[in-house]
Amino acid sequence: MEYFRFVPPTIIASLVVVNAMPTPQNTPPQTSSRFLPPGLFSVPQLNPNQGLQNTGAGLGLGAIGGLAATNCLFGGNCDLSFRPSIGGALDANGQFVPQLGVTTQVGDGSGGIGTTFTGGVQLDQNSDNGFGGFVAGGVNNGDADGFSPGVQTGFGISQQNGQNVATAQLGGNLQGPGLAGVNFGRPGNAGGVQPTFLGQAAPQFNPFNFGGQGQGGQGQGGQGLFGLFGR
Repeated sequence: MEYFRFVPPTIIASLVVVNAMPTPQNTPPQTSSRFLPPGLFSVPQLNPNQGLQNTGAGLGLGAIGGLAATNCLFGGNCDLSFRPSIGGALDANGQFVPQLGVTTQVGDGSGGIGTTFTGGVQLDQNSDNGFGGFVAGGVNNGDADGFSPGVQTGFGISQQNGQNVATAQLGGNLQGPGLAGVNFGRPGNAGGVQPTFLGQAAPQFNPFNFGGQGQGGQGQGGQGLFGLFGR
């Protein structure tokens, strides 16, 4: 596995350095940025000496994604809850890295297990500036309204000498109550989509809930986006 395949595609910055050409008119001007370090948007590379750990983390992420997709497609359990999380992981180099991130729980956890995907920042001794990012998938106890312990696996991303390097990790986190979310298949909401905020239905955040649509009608904020501003 040559490249880290589990980070969503990014817009790659074009920072081109061209060797001197015999004729100046054929040499494009060099570009640089004093704000963005070299390699910030480069695709992370995996350490080839950690093949077993990389495979395990990749399979773990794939299994969580498959479980979440199965529950959504065949069980209709597609609700999303966005939760703050704090935790840590042991990476393939044997280092413990504290983490702070945002967890997206897929499904309402009614079966006692919730599938989760977390991304955020971590303290990273391998990174040039001491900080790195991470992406992980895992499971928790399914309680989106309270504090939920979870376990997860994924990759930490360090910037080393201008290159992003992905390192397999295994760890856990504690997720807080959902700050916001999206419920699907809710009658009375446009498209069946019902946003939530602090655990409560917030149909006013669905911009298509015009004319009093939304669960509970006008009295429950069913005025669409304009309901945020009153009458």
